[in-house]
Amino acid sequence: MTRRAAPPASLPAAPEPVQAKTLKRKQFSSTGDVHILGDVTITTQLIVGGDLLIDGDLIAEEVFCLGKLTVTGDIQVQSLYIGQTLDAGGNIDVEFLVKTGCSAEWMARVLELDQRKLKTEDNFIDLLVHPAILARHAQSELPGGSGDIQGLGYLSCADLDCQGNLQLDDDLDAAEVQFVGGHLAASSVYVSGDCNCQGEVFSETDIVTGGSLFAGEIVCQGNLAAGSIGSQGDISAWGSIRAKGEISSLFGEIHAGRWIASGATLYAAKYIKAGESVIGEKGISCGKDYGIFAGSNLPRSVWAKQGMISADSKPRLILSGEFVEGKKLRHIDALEKKRDQELDWEMARRVKREMLAD
Repeated sequence: MTRRAAPPASLPAAPEPVQAKTLKRKQFSSTGDVHILGDVTITTQLIVGGDLLIDGDLIAEEVFCLGKLTVTGDIQVQSLYIGQTLDAGGNIDVEFLVKTGCSAEWMARVLELDQRKLKTEDNFIDLLVHPAILARHAQSELPGGSGDIQGLGYLSCADLDCQGNLQLDDDLDAAEVQFVGGHLAASSVYVSGDCNCQGEVFSETDIVTGGSLFAGEIVCQGNLAAGSIGSQGDISAWGSIRAKGEISSLFGEIHAGRWIASGATLYAAKYIKAGESVIGEKGISCGKDYGIFAGSNLPRSVWAKQGMISADSKPRLILSGEFVEGKKLRHIDALEKKRDQELDWEMARRVKREMLAD
């Protein structure tokens, strides 16, 4: 005789969502959902185990939200930890770390809930999130949350660890992008240190990183500059591509509307194309069935000065441009300082800078 499996124990009902017109406290925590109809100001920690919806601005020291965080206004915090997604209708200012895709165990341990004295049958996770809410998270279409960040303004932070996609209508300004698990899209991208993105990095204007930039693909509608640049796919810029270190496209091509220059090696699995010059101080190479195009936006009479190709030895497969020996990254920089021609997209960017300065 077969024994029937015991039915799963029913979970207690989830707590009613917390609702208020505004929220102003030293500290606030809830194991369920929270909906605030106005601004939220928390002096220290804001901890929510479910979803948090704020129809206003959010100001706090540390924010822990295991579910989805939605803020219609601006966010101004020291640290921001999200389990699922972050949607902001305004700007996001974070002094230290922004982290998405946080698990309940990780978040509870950061809060040191595992060190509290509990009854034998209790679980320290229950101090963070109600069991019914945790079960709801587990049964969502994207278990654990997608980790996406969407903002209608800018994002400014010291460190960024985003497990999903990052999409901003304005600029990204960070000290370091530790990880972006999906695509990164912003009006402009400025990173003081390294930037690591598994998907495409897209900018409507410039991309500038002080350290290494690694991405699945790079599309820049302005100038691209980094310590070194590595991509699985194409590297494309409307303007120039510049790096003190190597520039490498493992499976794609490198394409610049103006010039490409590396203080080290320059490599593409397919074509290397530049409207003006191509410089790789320690070598230039492309796919054996492809080639190097330089000076494609210039008359042939100025190739030696503006449409040159230069490396420690003459590259194979030069299809256009003129090989000139001994040119360095600093030569391109010197030519750039003398440039008086301004492209259409550069004019709009200059006007924006002047308006902000006033």
